[in-house]
Parts: sequence; C-alpha cells; structure tokens
Amino acid sequence: MYLVIGATGNVGGSVARQLFHQGADVRALVRDPAKADLPAGVELAVGNLDDRDSVSKAVQGVDAIFLMHGAGGTEQTKTMIAAAQDAGAPRIVMLSSAGARLLPLDGPMPTALAAREQLLRESGLGVTYLRPSAFASNTLGWRDAIRAGKVVDPTGDGQLAVTDPDDIARVAVAALTEEGHVGKGYLLTGPEALTSRQQVEIIADVIGRPIDFEDVTPHEFATAAIEQGTPPEHAHLMERLHEVFRARRQVTITDDVQNITGTAPNSFRDWCEHHADAFR
Repeated sequence: MYLVIGATGNVGGSVARQLFHQGADVRALVRDPAKADLPAGVELAVGNLDDRDSVSKAVQGVDAIFLMHGAGGTEQTKTMIAAAQDAGAPRIVMLSSAGARLLPLDGPMPTALAAREQLLRESGLGVTYLRPSAFASNTLGWRDAIRAGKVVDPTGDGQLAVTDPDDIARVAVAALTEEGHVGKGYLLTGPEALTSRQQVEIIADVIGRPIDFEDVTPHEFATAAIEQGTPPEHAHLMERLHEVFRARRQVTITDDVQNITGTAPNSFRDWCEHHADAFR
C-alpha cells in the first residue's frame, strides 16, 4: 500500500494515478474527497497534514509515502515523521525543491525547505528527496493574463528548466517502488532552460494567438501586487525571489529524470501542447 499526500495536486495526483495503473494499492490523504480526481479504486482517507490524528490513521499499513507539504514551515514535516515512525513506514519520497540547495539559504522560503530536509535526514527514516527546479504547470498562473493578451513578468533574463509534473511523478513512482533510492536527492529539470518571455512565446505559438510580454523590475512588480491587495510581506518576499531569478544567467540541467525512469523528460512545448485548452 502506498500513501500519497497531495493527491489533488499536479504532481501528487499523477503519482496516485501512475501507481494505481501499475496495479499498486493506493491510499490518498485528501481534505475534500469531492475534489479528488482519482481512479475509483484509490482509497480516500479524509484529513490533512495539520490534523495529526488523520495522518496517524492514514499511514497505518503503508509501505511507502509520497509527501508533499501543504503549508510553510516545518510543523507538517514533524507530524509526518512522528506518524511514520509510529507506524513503522519504511520509506518516504519527499517533494522538495531545488531551492533547498540552490537558493541563498537566508530567506524564509529556502530556509524552510532546507529545514524540512534536515528534519527528515535526522529522523532515521528512509527518505528520497525530489528537487524540481520549477513546474511547467506554474505557468497556469498566467492564464488570465494570457487570455487578456498580455503577460507582465519581473524575471528578465533569468532562466528556469521547467519540468512537466508528470515527469516528476514518474521519478516519484520509481523511488517509491524500486530499491536504491533511499538517502538520495534528485535535481529534476526539463531538457532546456527558458526565460519567461520564451515560455510565453511558446504558449502563444501553441495556442495560435499573439501574446504581448512586458518586462518589469521585481520592485515594480511587487509595488503593483501590493496595490492589488497582496500582503506586503508576501510581495516583498517574492520581490527578493524574483531578483534571484533575474540575476541568474545560467541554470543547471540534469539527466536525473531520464537516468531514473529510462525516458527523457518532456519539453515545455510538449507540456503546453497537452494543456493548450487551459490557456484558451
């Protein structure tokens, strides 16, 4: 039995479906069963990582756990560690982030990412760390802007090797079901590094409609966000993150997806072609 946390998300949902279609017994911990777009044979456990009792019940009898956090900080990590230790669950595959290793570790976001991994390393559990650089599905955050015909973005010449969530899920399934992954961390990327402008150009080409692109500074973007109601502390956190991305001229591209799954990762264009209707 495999337990999937975050099964209503882009990666967790794909993990649950892939495991199920391989014939595995799958249990998904979900807040709202009505939002779980999963095969009928997937067992649903109602709860979340902030509810210790529901987590303790969900981990009973499972062989391995796919862990995706639903909040900041480390409390959810501690809850999962305690439940897994009590249940004797041997393995956890954690969806972390490249930011746990590649970003400057002096801000709240990368600090929390690194702290979660450290807690798991110290737990005595068998853990695999998946560190995607960025999700291709993050571009769905531009959906309304794309439909309106213009994207405003503060990342300039910064590049990201965006990864198809299904590819991340394929690595997760391999780490859950195969031996040899415990204690390892994988940096998961797509096959190419792209600026935000290049991503928008690809989306425009796929949907067959021009999309204007406006480059603004991180400070200009944060100021506009605050004026639109974003809490200042969040806007300034994102401003700093955008400055990091904007300053980066090169990005690491790895072969981890292909090495682990035997199949090359999808390109960003591949992902766009499969999700073109979401932008129309």
